[in-house]
Formats: sequence, C-alpha cells, structure tokens
Amino acid sequence: MNLGTDLPRKKQEALQEIGIKSENREYSKEELKSFSNIIGEHIYSQSSKNGDMKKAFDIYGDILTTFVRNEK
Repeated sequence: MNLGTDLPRKKQEALQEIGIKSENREYSKEELKSFSNIIGEHIYSQSSKNGDMKKAFDIYGDILTTFVRNEK
C-alpha cells in the first residue's frame, strides 16, 4: 500500500497529526501493522466521557480498516 497515493490528502493530514508520515512509497505489511497499533492507541487514549473517542474513531476508523485489510 502506498500512503501517498492510496489515501486522500485529508486522511494523510489526519495521520500526520498523530505522527504517521505518509510518503509516496510502498509500505510493508509490518509498517501498516505498526500504524494500525498507533491509530488504535490514539483512539483509545481519548476520553469517552466527552466524546473525543468517538470523534477520533470517526476520523481514523476507516483508515484503520484500510490498514488492517492491507496487512493480510
């Protein structure tokens, strides 16, 4: 999977906000798995009481799903 070409610009920017750089190159399955872990940690580190966890899932959920599909 190539994050620079396979993801829309808005999703690339969302990834950069949590420290994942999207370069125009093919990422290995191991890298995608690592990114999935970072996204999961970010989502679950948010507060569920004020709705931040849901907001984070709304932003990163479909990206996470895409990464998981490409890990296999």
